[in-house]
Amino acid sequence: MTEFTKTKIHFALALLGTLFALHPYLERFENSGFRYLGYDLKLYYAYILIASFLALCVYCFGLTLVSERPHSWLEKLGNYSYALAVMVLPLYGGLYLSSLLADALGQSHLAWAAPMVAAGLGVAWFIVSQVFVWILRRRLGAQDRTAKIQQLERQELESVTRASDFLASQHYDLSVIEAWRAVEARLRRVLLSRGVSTSKISPDALIHTAKRWGLVRESALVLLQELKRDWEIAISSEPLTKEAAVAAHSSARHILATISLPDLADNSKSSI
Repeated sequence: MTEFTKTKIHFALALLGTLFALHPYLERFENSGFRYLGYDLKLYYAYILIASFLALCVYCFGLTLVSERPHSWLEKLGNYSYALAVMVLPLYGGLYLSSLLADALGQSHLAWAAPMVAAGLGVAWFIVSQVFVWILRRRLGAQDRTAKIQQLERQELESVTRASDFLASQHYDLSVIEAWRAVEARLRRVLLSRGVSTSKISPDALIHTAKRWGLVRESALVLLQELKRDWEIAISSEPLTKEAAVAAHSSARHILATISLPDLADNSKSSI
């Protein structure tokens, strides 16, 4: 989970806390509201809607804590729920203004137009609110993607450092595991910057996707396959030799040097 996702959870929880703090005061106006096209829309309904959407938002983001891998569909649902919660009050306000206008027309010689005006304005407010929800969800999604890219950058740098340290201390299996993690983070980082989600694909699928998008050259692709095989040995019970670890270390260095970072041109490229 990224720091930005944690921040969103904090904001959602803060809004939920505000709603609970306002609950005793809202009980005094429990039956307050207005009529819209013959239906009673009470303030309490808006309160329940906002609380429900915020609770769903927190639940979706909370589920991402069970794994290190990102859950894009859960985060999208959480962002959408958050956006809907934010737009409940503006939508209610728009429907209230529509009802006032319909009441005004109902007292004039254009009384026949009141239901049509109320329905038309209600639909218009709903469409406008959904447009704002979509814009807000896309904005949150873009910030999520930026936060994930930064997280993968930190993971790559940390894995690069650990790989060198483990190789120097003769922990060859751990060195190869960290070398693979550094390369994997770089590939996912570049693909994510191009709008390609790789949150749930296997290492083989990741290599195939990287090849399809032209991230690795043919010479680096062979080294990438060899590094993955060494990684599979490293995570198994089979011991890994020093020669294999040094070769994997060199392969990872070469692969990282050949994968460009067009989205982060100002950042220095890491190397093992």
